[in-house]
Formats: sequence, structure tokens, C-alpha cells
Amino acid sequence: MMSNEDKEHWRKVYHARAEALAAVQAAELAAMTDEEALRQIKSLSVPEKPWRENPEYSGLVEQQALFHRKRKPQQ
Repeated sequence: MMSNEDKEHWRKVYHARAEALAAVQAAELAAMTDEEALRQIKSLSVPEKPWRENPEYSGLVEQQALFHRKRKPQQ
């Protein structure tokens, strides 16, 4: 088990590395051209098609019914 001092040191190191990584990612995104972004997006692939029992059915109607149920009037 780690002591409180070790945990605090670990947290500080972790946060410093996370901030450094975020800075690198921001710099890379800022330097990226639209063409490079499009190339990377097109290079993404899915190992297999998403599974649906019926590919013609999305369940959207049922989802909308759940989210748009009429509220009972308050008396």
C-alpha cells in the first residue's frame, strides 16, 4: 500500500504528464492541415460492421416516444 506522500507524488507526476500530453496534442492539432485531417479520418476503419438484429430498424421511433411522453397534468 502506498503512503500518502507516495500517492501525492504520483498524482503530481501524473497531472504534469497529462498536461504535457494535452499540450502536445493541441500543438499537433493546430499544425494539422485540412487535407491531413481528412486523410486521417478516411484512414479510420471498423473491424466489422456494427451488429443490429434488423439493419433496417434503428429504434428511433421508440426512443422518441420515450423522450416525448406527455406529462400528466398537475392538479
